[in-house]
Amino acid sequence: MIRNRFHDKFNWLFPTDNNESDIITVLRYNFINSVPFQKVVLDFLAWNGIDKKGNVTNNKVYPTRTQILENKTALAKCRFSTGKYIEKLVVFVFLETKKEIPDLNPDLFAHFFEENYHNSKLIKFTTLETQKSNKTTKEHYNKLKGFLIEIQSLLETEDLRARIECNHTEIPNLGNCFRCEEFITPFCKIGLNCDETGKFTINYFINPHLKELIGKSLGEILEKRFDELATTEMKDFVKMVPLNRRYDKYFKEIQSIPNCKICVTEQNSL
Repeated sequence: MIRNRFHDKFNWLFPTDNNESDIITVLRYNFINSVPFQKVVLDFLAWNGIDKKGNVTNNKVYPTRTQILENKTALAKCRFSTGKYIEKLVVFVFLETKKEIPDLNPDLFAHFFEENYHNSKLIKFTTLETQKSNKTTKEHYNKLKGFLIEIQSLLETEDLRARIECNHTEIPNLGNCFRCEEFITPFCKIGLNCDETGKFTINYFINPHLKELIGKSLGEILEKRFDELATTEMKDFVKMVPLNRRYDKYFKEIQSIPNCKICVTEQNSL
């Protein structure tokens, strides 16, 4: 019901030429290349004593220099800079899945692992330093969500108080193993991401029509909040990521993704 109403009213919220785009450039997310990724999985299982039938043995296979180079090439095609954490994850998930499916074999597992893979699953194998950094980054992300909700609560127009929250780690097969969460309002979006080394980062994008929508005063407060992040300990973990379409179109399109929920922030009565 909310979705249909928003679709009807956004022409008023964003009076922009249909042929215009907010920003043309767009950064690519991590998408898994299926064939080399499955090869990487099979390599790691074999090297850790798991034979072709799925039997767990003590006979670890020590790869040749050529095999190591081929594995690194396959990892690079999947946009992994290192196989350090992914190897640990592959073996861990196989052994856990084997408990539930005794006749599991590497070929079957490779397909299963690929379909359910997400970078966030690497986090448990990262260093304590990375995990501490991730905790700080997640805290800042949650604070930014609270900040945007606070801005929304000051707005009279209900449509501007609409927000979309997405969790991309809950539904597999979306073709993206980089995004973890997104929080989107009609005037600003933020996202929590996890790279191939298990590190969290935050990206954001501000609607070019920000001050037209929420007013000059609130617009400047919002811009200042993001500018300040560039001078803190978070400066290397927070980036503005360009959008490849008009913001209003993006806001409509994202609502159709199954792992996104739409709600309206209550207006502050003060």
